[in-house]
Amino acid sequence: MPAAIGLRILTADVVVGAGLGLAIGLIDPGAGRRTFALALAGAYGLLRVYAPPGYGAEAIYAAVSGVLTIAALRLGGTTTSRAGVVLTIGLGALGVLLGDAWLDEQHAAALRGILLPFAVAALVWTPIALDALLGRLVGSATVRGLLVVAVGGLLLLLTGTPLSTTALVEDVVTAVPPPAGTPDVILVSLDTTRADHLSTYGYGRETSPNLTTLANDALLFTQARSPAGWTLPGHASMLTGLYPNRHGAHLAGGWLSGQSIDGRRNVAFPLARDRTTLAEALRDRGYQTGGFVANFSYLYRDYGLAQGFGRYEDAPGILLRVHPPVVRVVRAFEPGFCVKPYRTAHDINAAALAWLDRAPAGRPAFLFVNYMEAHQPWMADPPFDRWVWEQPTASALVRQDLYTHEMRRFGAAELGFILASYDGQVAAMDAALGDLIAALKARGRYENALIIVTADHGEMLGEHETVGHMGRMLYEPLVHVPMVVKFPGTVHPRGRTDHPVQLVDVTPTALAAAGAPMIPGMQGQPLPEPMHAVVAEEDINPFLVASYGAGYDRAIRVVYDGDYKLITTSRGDRMLFDLAHDPGETDNLAERDAVRLADLMRRLDAAFGTAVAASDTHPQVN
Repeated sequence: MPAAIGLRILTADVVVGAGLGLAIGLIDPGAGRRTFALALAGAYGLLRVYAPPGYGAEAIYAAVSGVLTIAALRLGGTTTSRAGVVLTIGLGALGVLLGDAWLDEQHAAALRGILLPFAVAALVWTPIALDALLGRLVGSATVRGLLVVAVGGLLLLLTGTPLSTTALVEDVVTAVPPPAGTPDVILVSLDTTRADHLSTYGYGRETSPNLTTLANDALLFTQARSPAGWTLPGHASMLTGLYPNRHGAHLAGGWLSGQSIDGRRNVAFPLARDRTTLAEALRDRGYQTGGFVANFSYLYRDYGLAQGFGRYEDAPGILLRVHPPVVRVVRAFEPGFCVKPYRTAHDINAAALAWLDRAPAGRPAFLFVNYMEAHQPWMADPPFDRWVWEQPTASALVRQDLYTHEMRRFGAAELGFILASYDGQVAAMDAALGDLIAALKARGRYENALIIVTADHGEMLGEHETVGHMGRMLYEPLVHVPMVVKFPGTVHPRGRTDHPVQLVDVTPTALAAAGAPMIPGMQGQPLPEPMHAVVAEEDINPFLVASYGAGYDRAIRVVYDGDYKLITTSRGDRMLFDLAHDPGETDNLAERDAVRLADLMRRLDAAFGTAVAASDTHPQVN
């Protein structure tokens, strides 16, 4: 957590706590210390329930809390000493925080609805009741308070595992520098960005003017697709030239040992250790290599994509296992406060350019940057929230989390808000891209650079009654991604091309431009006209199956043939679509075009039947 954020939370706690204390004093000027302590402990729980604009849950909580306060006063639940006041208030707050921590550890769904006020009241009053029982054995509130601090400190020492966010620094590059004039390689990944929401690709809102400017000096691929529907396998394919079943970084189909960076049970294998990355190949060519990623979750170094980078920054912007309840109050006035855990594209640019400026002269650079704004949570910061506030129901929806794995029909107002929020985030990334390109030009590193701008996958925004990406069916909003490639030199290809390409073509294209040897076994081919099959795949995520039902209990495989697309699942589903006439993928032709279905099934079997599995041993799947 950045110090500035911590200071704001602390300040808000002091201000809100003082305000609540003043309110309690005004309501009951004659309240004794015991009443005041119980009321303020209950008020802290109210912050956890607080969720404007509706106040039904808050009213229920206030009623329940009032009854419990009266009961505690009659039973003598606290002492009247100053230490007793502090202990009572502290225990109430601690109950809320520990309750949230337990829910997080159990991966439980967020408390909502009528259950919320009763559950939070229980969280507040349970430790106070336990302290009342302990008070029969240990009368001194000071001693009991010290006991709480001692036990809590011991638990923190035993269980606390602070995240290491230091840069990963490998050995200094010792390879002979490549010939003078070898181009820089700049790879920009617009995380979670679907092509059809970019104005560069004809979208109505002006979401990507800077990408359009770059595309005017580059090749724009209209038929670029990811081989996966989520971050890890998409980026691994981008950085190895291999499909997920070959590079090994994909869903395991079951639970794995250990946890991910954000404390969740692990569901995905890392990149196989014997696979060679673009960073490794360019390092061996004599390049300085730097990676600066906002997606700390699945681009974190533990998943293997950092190998080959001389510097790799993968720290979160802010990562709190439990958000202090006062954050909810701040969000009533500033909806985006502490919502986004990742670093902003502006922060990524600053770190990347600082590294580029420090890089020794005489060697080209491979710079990989990953922007995260288009990933949920979608709420854009000003001025990129302008489309949000044009929505008539924005004030009500801005505090709701519409991101869900449940399939449901979204209302028109909800869809309008989702689209406006997403588009604003895309525009924020595009602005950062424009800043990066301008900085490269100012440093004289634009003309002789290979610049590739693409995305690891897209996002469902209400189509087929779904939002989000991982685990969803691999429809076009998930796999149709942007790809703009500016080749080095003043004379290079420009324009638009409909030739089908994939993320696996990024690495061989970069190696060709750098004059580096091709990595043996790569499945991708150099742009602009690779000739391999276009496929996509996704395995089973056990978390989604356990939480949202059997609808997610299927692996998915996809193959393309021109405008035709076949989706198959491990449950036997066969979905054949003509994208030219049915871009929304709503008319399944599988039963009406048996000949084409059989042909695409043969192509699918050929593409996946010849895959060579990752050679190193993966962790045991439970």
